[in-house]
Amino acid sequence: MRRGPRSEPPADPRWLDLLAAGCRELRGGGALFEDLYLEQRLELRAAVRNGDFELEACRLEGVAARWRAPSRTMLDARTGISATAIGELLARRGAKLQLPALRPLPAPELDPPRAWHEWAREVAGRLTAVHGVVRYLDRRAAVVRSDGWRPVSTPALVRVEHGGPRPAALLAVWGHPRTGAWLQDLIEAWPQKAWAPEPGSELPVVLAAGTAGALLHEVVGHMAESDLVATEASSLAGLLGATIGPPGLTIVDDPTRFDLAGAFSCDDEGVPAAPLPLVREGRFERFLCDREGARALGGDPGRGRRAGWARPPVARLSNLVVAGGTAAPAALEAELEHGLVVTRIGSATVDPVAARLVLRVERGWEIRNGRRRRPLAPCELTGKVMEVLAGIDPRIGADPTPDWRLGWCVKDGLPLPTGSEAPTLLVARLEVL
Repeated sequence: MRRGPRSEPPADPRWLDLLAAGCRELRGGGALFEDLYLEQRLELRAAVRNGDFELEACRLEGVAARWRAPSRTMLDARTGISATAIGELLARRGAKLQLPALRPLPAPELDPPRAWHEWAREVAGRLTAVHGVVRYLDRRAAVVRSDGWRPVSTPALVRVEHGGPRPAALLAVWGHPRTGAWLQDLIEAWPQKAWAPEPGSELPVVLAAGTAGALLHEVVGHMAESDLVATEASSLAGLLGATIGPPGLTIVDDPTRFDLAGAFSCDDEGVPAAPLPLVREGRFERFLCDREGARALGGDPGRGRRAGWARPPVARLSNLVVAGGTAAPAALEAELEHGLVVTRIGSATVDPVAARLVLRVERGWEIRNGRRRRPLAPCELTGKVMEVLAGIDPRIGADPTPDWRLGWCVKDGLPLPTGSEAPTLLVARLEVL
C-alpha cells in the first residue's frame, strides 16, 4: 500500500501565499528569517474500562519561527496559528510585519475516518484484560519560507498498546492491510517455557520477520545523521565511498513510502521528499542531512524533522528500506550448528561514543543443527557497530518485510515515527548481555 500524500495545509492557502511574500524581506536583530512552521496535531485515545468504551481527544496547534545569525540559529514558538499569534511571534525578533489584509479561512477540522471508531472499539475490547489503549495520530503542517510555502503531508497512524506484565505496542499506517496480522502477533500469549542463552556467549544471529530493519536503523541510519557526523561522534564519519557491508547490501531512506510510518511529502524544513541511498552494494554513499547539516557537510538537505512545533528540526531518518536478495530465509538457518533466530525486537539503541549496539529481543528461537529448537526468552544482544556491519552474511534474504514493532524512534528524548522494511539477514556474531 503506497497511498499518495494528503495536501491539506493547516491554514488558508491564499493567506499563506501572502504571508510568504510578507516574510521575504523580514530581518531582525542582525538575524535573517529562516522559516515559519505551522502545525496542527490530533491524538485520539480509546480504551474499554469496566465494560465502557472511553474516547478522549486532544487537539493542538502552534507555530514556530526560526532566525539564522552567523553563529547560531534561534527558534521562537507559541501556541495557536491565528494571524494575531503569528504577528506577535515574528515581532519578537523582527520588525513588525504588515500581515496580509485577507482574513484567513479556517482549515477543515482534522478528523479521523469514520471507520476508525468502530475499529478502535473492537480492538480495545480485545485488549480489556491487559488494560490496552488504542490511539489515532494525525497532523498537518506547512513550512513558510521567503520563496514560498509547502504543505507537510504525513500518513495517519494507529498505535496499539498492549499492557500487562510484558507491555508491547505496534505502530502502523491507518488502513495498512497487514494490521490485523500484526495485532494477532501483538496479543498472542508468550511462551510458557523459554530458553535463556548464557550471558557473555557469542552466537550467530538470524534476524527474521523484518527485525533486521531495527539493527540497520541503529548502525547505519543513526550513524549517518549529519549532527553526529559533523561532530565526528559517528563511526561512519569520514567513510563516504568506503565498503562497510557485504556486496549485496543496499539501504535507502525513503520518505515516499506512504505505507510506512515515517513517510512525508516534504520534510519539516520544506524540502520535497525523495529517496536517499545510504548504502549501495555494501558501499556507504550519503549522509542524512537537515539544512544546517547540508551546509556543514556539503550534502543534500531533506531530513530535517521536528518532534513538535516548539522543537527545532534535526537530521532524522524516515523509512529505512533494505533491498531484498535472492537467498531463501530458511537457508540462512539451515547451516547453523548453534545460534539464534530473532522474530521480534522490543527496542534498540546505539551509543555513538562507545560505537556499540544493543538489541532488546522479545521473541525468537534457539537453533540447533539447523532446526528451531526452543523458544527464546527475552534477552539483550550487543555488538560493535563496524564489527556488526562486517559480520553481515552476503546471502541476503528474498523476503523484504515491514517491521511493525519499532515505530517510535527516540533521539535526545524526542520521539518521531519511523518505518523500516528489511529481508532476513544473518549476522556472524552478537554477544548476549
